[in-house]
Formats: sequence, C-alpha cells, structure tokens
Amino acid sequence: MMQQDKRLYAVIIAVALLAIVLSTCLGAVAGGIVGYWAAQRTGRSIREEYLRTLQEWRREHIVPEQPWPFPPERLPFKPQAGGALVTKVVEDSPADRAGIRAGDLITTVNGERIDEEDTLKSAIRVHRPGDRVEIVLGRENSQRTVTVRLGEHPEEKDVAYLGVFYEMIPMVVEPPTID
Repeated sequence: MMQQDKRLYAVIIAVALLAIVLSTCLGAVAGGIVGYWAAQRTGRSIREEYLRTLQEWRREHIVPEQPWPFPPERLPFKPQAGGALVTKVVEDSPADRAGIRAGDLITTVNGERIDEEDTLKSAIRVHRPGDRVEIVLGRENSQRTVTVRLGEHPEEKDVAYLGVFYEMIPMVVEPPTID
C-alpha cells in the first residue's frame, strides 16, 4: 500500500511538473505573440507621428526646390567655363543688397574660379560673416564685378552667407579641331 501511494504521489508530482512546464512554455509563446503585436502597433504609431512631424518641419523650415528657370540651351550666353547659375535670390540677403539677380552666372569669388570641384558654397564658407568678397558674374552677355559683404547664415552660427539658390553649370570643354 505504501508503495502504491508513493507511485501515486510520484505520478501526481510528475503531472504537476509537466503542467507547470507546459503552462510556462505556452505562456511564454503567448506573451511573445502579444509583445510582438504590441511593439508592431506602437512602432507603427511612432513612425507615423515621426513622419507627420518631419513633414510639418519641412514645410516650415525648408524652402521648396525651385524649378530651374534657365536650362543651358535657353541661356542668353554660353558659359564655357562653368560656374554657379543663380536661380533665386533670398530677399534682403547680402546678394540681394549687392544687386545679384536670378539668371546671373557667378564665375569667381575673390579670384577663385567656381566650378564642379570648387563650388559656390565652399567658396563662401571659407570666409566669415562680415567679410567682403569680390564676385565676378555674367549677366546678359556682359561681365560684372560686385563686392558683397557676407552675412551670417540664418541657421548656422558663425557661417558666412550669401543668400542665393543656384545650380552648378559644368565647364564646356571643346575638343580640338583637326584641319
């Protein structure tokens, strides 16, 4: 009788341990599924909120890209040496005060040629706000030189600012003619 009771207790303990192990495994699987579902749902709402905030910020802080109004084939001059074609001048900027206009082709800043390697941005950023620079530009088949006192970039402290939007015009290299 005692032997049978011991077996019965052993079976009950084994069944109880098996039930605990199975319930733990099933609970872990169920918890994992619920956790995954909750994370997906929360992640989706966070992503949507981030994208909405980013779009609002862009609308407020980023000037929409201006269409390029002067494709090279419609320019009143042929820029052989390349340069930075001004597409828009920011109102009341240093460029605006110096008389730079959309359609001007900036070719040099303080004697340094503007081309694909030495862009207008890099030519301006080597200076400090308040520096005066001499800009050579082409306008309607003529060349002009203007002196501009650079301002401070509205979004970056201690960075020189001209106040133009531009497109780089590549240098045109003519192949040698063979006679």
